[in-house]
Amino acid sequence: MIEVNKLFNQAYIEIEKLWAKYDVLSNFTNLPKNLNLKNLKTNKLPVTDKILNFSSNMNSDTRDLHHALKDLTHFVNWEPGYGEQDVGKDFLNNYGFFELIGPTGHFETSEMALYVNYLEKNTHYPLHNHEAEELYFVLSGEAKFESTNEKSELLTSTRTRFHKSYQPHAITTSNQQILSIVIWKNKFENISKIIHQ
Repeated sequence: MIEVNKLFNQAYIEIEKLWAKYDVLSNFTNLPKNLNLKNLKTNKLPVTDKILNFSSNMNSDTRDLHHALKDLTHFVNWEPGYGEQDVGKDFLNNYGFFELIGPTGHFETSEMALYVNYLEKNTHYPLHNHEAEELYFVLSGEAKFESTNEKSELLTSTRTRFHKSYQPHAITTSNQQILSIVIWKNKFENISKIIHQ
């Protein structure tokens, strides 16, 4: 267990480095300090093993966090986020996230939530929204981000995308997967919902 705790702590250290270097993160919300690591159950999804084989051209600033998260993949509580009736089985085979920092995360805090989000190549994450304000920070890979009243854009390593409260948004990958950290603030207790058109 001590070795696993070291893996979690290393991931947190790498996140601290990003917060120190990228104003877009620190301006969005403060990163809580001196957090306690909870002993959460582990849960695997189809993407749990896919992330282990994920290597990509990435910015040197994100490489160490990318590898730290890969090292954690079998020790975290992966969640599908949605039911098969909402998104279909193919999507659930190609998507997953875990709450690293937050009210129900491995590091517990009520100040914000930070999720690690993985989307396999050639996958469409349908239009969805949530009450929380959200900032995506891409660690590796690339995807097209779309949101209501905003231009779509292809994001790669270290690029960000902000979503307002309840702003519908979608993500699509093509020939690369994407690994991101996703930060929620203000009303982050409420879940994300697919928008059926």
